[in-house]
Amino acid sequence: MSDMKKKSAMAQALILALVFFSAGQTRKRDVALSQQSRANIRQAVAAVGLILVRGMDDSSPRPRGSGVIVKSDGVVVTNHHVIADGKPDRLFKEIFFALSEDGMAATSEAKRYRLRPVLINREHDLALLRIINDGGESIVFPAIEIGDSQAIKLLDDLTIIGFPEKGGTTVTISRGEVQGKDILGNWIKTDARMIHGNSGGAAVSNSGKLIGIPTKVIADSQPIDKNGDGFPDDYKVYGAVGFLRPAHLVAAMLAQIDRGAPVSTTAQSPPRMMPSVETVTVQGTVKASVGARPVAGALVGLLPMGAEAVTANNLLAWGNTDPDGRFTLNKQIPPGKYTLRVKALGYKVYSRDVEIDQKSPQVVIELSPPDKK
Repeated sequence: MSDMKKKSAMAQALILALVFFSAGQTRKRDVALSQQSRANIRQAVAAVGLILVRGMDDSSPRPRGSGVIVKSDGVVVTNHHVIADGKPDRLFKEIFFALSEDGMAATSEAKRYRLRPVLINREHDLALLRIINDGGESIVFPAIEIGDSQAIKLLDDLTIIGFPEKGGTTVTISRGEVQGKDILGNWIKTDARMIHGNSGGAAVSNSGKLIGIPTKVIADSQPIDKNGDGFPDDYKVYGAVGFLRPAHLVAAMLAQIDRGAPVSTTAQSPPRMMPSVETVTVQGTVKASVGARPVAGALVGLLPMGAEAVTANNLLAWGNTDPDGRFTLNKQIPPGKYTLRVKALGYKVYSRDVEIDQKSPQVVIELSPPDKK
């Protein structure tokens, strides 16, 4: 192999390694966990297990990622990419779930179960699976309680629980906090350490409730050319951000299987696929409450439900009114509840909670004149 090809291969290998780089070093916490919080998190650990898979060329199951029991009758959530065998539409031949026997190691054959995919959401990289009870006896599994992922705030504490590849077959946890939320993209951002194998595990609050599913890491890395030949000899990583799928997406999937027909426990039944969520274009008209004349140049912003002020972090979509008072927001949004905020020169600031879906009519906004001093 030529020197150029060797260096190119080295660069590719380094880039691949960075995909699974830690999502930031967990810094020392200013406030120690209370004894109750520690107990809550330990209880949540019992519901997190190791996902193992066997493909066509595998002689025995191999570790692939993490999973979380979300119903005591044996429903497990993980990432879709954890159980996909190379292609999105092809799953591994066999999928297994191993619980830790002592709260640490997931190596006991007695606590290893076969899994059958039940419902897959490719858009959000999530999958629900059901434990196949070969023994026939009813088993009550330790399940985690799903928390309110839409109510979390910046700087809230999080603990990541899973079985990262570099941690072997023993459970590994790391602490961090909420760094941000991407509501339209359905992401929670965290500085808690996440590495390859954490995918499909649990991000829990101090109360031990499921807040999110660790899904991906984006590293901030820069190539370094030490000898000046134009090819990177190394990469320096300045930090990374971990991305979680919020738990309310898991709750929606559970609601869907609860509404459907009883789920078969046979290994041959194919999983159902969740349809993609259609987005909505928000349009409307702004006019004066007195005289009903159109208001041109008004700024219209869409915010998370209950937001009291507009910031760079919470402005989901925005638009300006034309001379006829009409506007179209710059981004399509998923159906849901939001706060609409409008500002125009010579009028009171307008704020209103709205529910947007595919059947919503155009929004009509009436601005009031300012209060007299």
